[in-house]
Amino acid sequence: PAMFVATARPELFDVRPDWGGGLPRYTAIAVDPLTEADARRMAVGLLPDPEPEVVERLQETAGGNPLFIEELASSLAEGTTESSATLPTSLKAIVAARIDALPEAERRVVLDASVVGKLFWRGAVAALGAGDAVDDALDALEAREFIRRLPSSHVEGDAEFSFRHIVLPEVAYGTLPRAVRRERHATVARYVEATMGDRQGDVSSMLAHHWREAGDDERAVHHLLAAAEQAGRGWAKGEAAALYGQALELIPEGDVLTRRRVRMQRAIAQQASFHLALGDVERPRDPT
Repeated sequence: PAMFVATARPELFDVRPDWGGGLPRYTAIAVDPLTEADARRMAVGLLPDPEPEVVERLQETAGGNPLFIEELASSLAEGTTESSATLPTSLKAIVAARIDALPEAERRVVLDASVVGKLFWRGAVAALGAGDAVDDALDALEAREFIRRLPSSHVEGDAEFSFRHIVLPEVAYGTLPRAVRRERHATVARYVEATMGDRQGDVSSMLAHHWREAGDDERAVHHLLAAAEQAGRGWAKGEAAALYGQALELIPEGDVLTRRRVRMQRAIAQQASFHLALGDVERPRDPT
């Protein structure tokens, strides 16, 4: 027996209106905004000094979004928002203010880690220039609930962390100049290649992303094709076709032979994906 739990925004059904339809044990649960009472209760639990007017203002501003309440409460507690009268109404503005208010070492780690992604490793951040200050900064950021340390790591012998939510690295990454991003993506890619060794195939998609953002299309194509082949072997034919398509965007027009080969591989993956989907539709349902 197995149970799969998936989360998605409502926009998923604009792209896949029949997602989950026809499955005998499929259940969809709509997660509505918090009620006013629940929002106030959450605010009271998070605020260090939950004065009634502050709680009321926070609840009104957050609009039932628990992440909004959490960030607004943290902003007030840290002093990045002076009072309930000046509460910002944009979640990204709140996060940006919190990042700007960090001590320099911690802010540098947040910016560097945002290049790696929502998941990142201590070694990757250290390689980006944090140096000996990285451990103290990571501990401080965990205490501030910017990040959390994960119990296991994809990189043996290195600590793995995760941002508390995706908005944090998105906002931090957006503050970096394009030239700085390219340089740091290249550093991350080299770190991953050096630490993963023979296991680079497990992170081919990640390496392709970093080399592409670093402006090295040749290396990005190499890893995109490796990721596509691995996805195809795992019967993720649609993903394989998408990866071949990304590779085609980067292969020079003059490289006719390579483009022809990759177009053929993409076509085969697309056809296989179509037949797999058709098989799911035509396969009789188990009455039990």
